[in-house]
Amino acid sequence: MRCKYCNARLAVHDIWCMQCGKQTPVIKNELYAMKSLAETWKAYKGKMTSSLPGAAFALILGLIPIAVLIWLFSSIIQLESNTAAQMLLNLLIKSVSFSLFIPFVLIAFKPICKHNEYHLKLSEMFAALRVYPRYFLWTLINALFFCVIYIVCFGLPNFASAPILHLVWLVLVNYWVAISLPSLVLMEERSYNPWQAIRMSYLHFQDVRWNIYLLAIVLAVLNAFGCLLFFLLLIPEALILPLSLFAVRDYTRRLLDFELLNYRL
Repeated sequence: MRCKYCNARLAVHDIWCMQCGKQTPVIKNELYAMKSLAETWKAYKGKMTSSLPGAAFALILGLIPIAVLIWLFSSIIQLESNTAAQMLLNLLIKSVSFSLFIPFVLIAFKPICKHNEYHLKLSEMFAALRVYPRYFLWTLINALFFCVIYIVCFGLPNFASAPILHLVWLVLVNYWVAISLPSLVLMEERSYNPWQAIRMSYLHFQDVRWNIYLLAIVLAVLNAFGCLLFFLLLIPEALILPLSLFAVRDYTRRLLDFELLNYRL
């Protein structure tokens, strides 16, 4: 393969031409997130029912309690935020509350990263409970980041921030999602601790950040649709959730195959 700008010889996994500095077609072709998602769907669609038991585990212990917490904090439990101390306590309570249940969904990465198949068994989810503390720590790190940027961008009571920072908050939230998403797979594939995984994702996946974000947006829309139908038909989210997990696994593995962890040192 040669660079179309300077005709220099390129290695198969080169993202940038070492001679002229132009980007190669790799990101738009082999590392295109939607191409990876389509391949995941093709492999998964014939085996969807084999993931229902594990998905039910994640729904019952993870997503349903999270939905209940959202309802409680929005309609019944009214936490005061009139002072800085009250606001910080409010953020702490919500962060810890959600962090207790989110790992019950994320621990699914433990079994699915052990193989290349598309199934999620109930026994695998129970066995994965032993890594709950690791994913709880991962969730707390993310919660801490969101709390810090919320305070910086929205300010404390009686100490407001500039309105432009509200838009900055939105940008930072979306950017952080693109950083943290592949770190879930890095923890299993490379045996990193949560902080190391997030750091490696930040340092080495910069060139494909938009692709990761695109994948995150598409999966978020699919899961929102699945959750909406879940209360009507019960089944859709139990099928969409495993697809999302497999999609993140497959795309992150593709990045690892292209040796991106060795690309920026």
